[in-house]
Amino acid sequence: MKTKSSDGMDKCYSAVVTKVKDDRVFFEMEYFRSTKSGIENSKKTAAFFVKQKNFNPHTCFKCREIVEVKVIKVFKPSENFYHLNYEVIPCSLPIDEFIKAHPIGTMVQGSIEAITGATMVICLAPNVYALTKRCKHAHTGQKVDCKIDKYRNQKISLRVF
Repeated sequence: MKTKSSDGMDKCYSAVVTKVKDDRVFFEMEYFRSTKSGIENSKKTAAFFVKQKNFNPHTCFKCREIVEVKVIKVFKPSENFYHLNYEVIPCSLPIDEFIKAHPIGTMVQGSIEAITGATMVICLAPNVYALTKRCKHAHTGQKVDCKIDKYRNQKISLRVF
């Protein structure tokens, strides 16, 4: 979905965490707008859907915590199961903080968490994982040296040495 600055979808908004589940986090966003009769406030519901299997939202989000979020999709509340107004993504996740501390081209050390066929999952930091090609002699729990090649859409691309 393309976002334009005119529709406000590239700005960060404050939202309060209402519920944390294993695969999604629910938020409540409060809006104030001025009308002829005065200032009117309305509450909108939003959710962040966790797409990474290894990410644990319980360690990053707590109920009643205020989080900065970015709207990525607008819903009609009557047409979805959760009666959501928006799908959002937090402005800052552990993977974003990791990339700020370790920019592209940096050598880092990680441990192999899981091996599935021709791929392996490498843990770089708590709640920061990368999926990469399997090394010939890799085994679970092994420490490996990696170079960060790319970072896009909250996914890290690595080269393992």
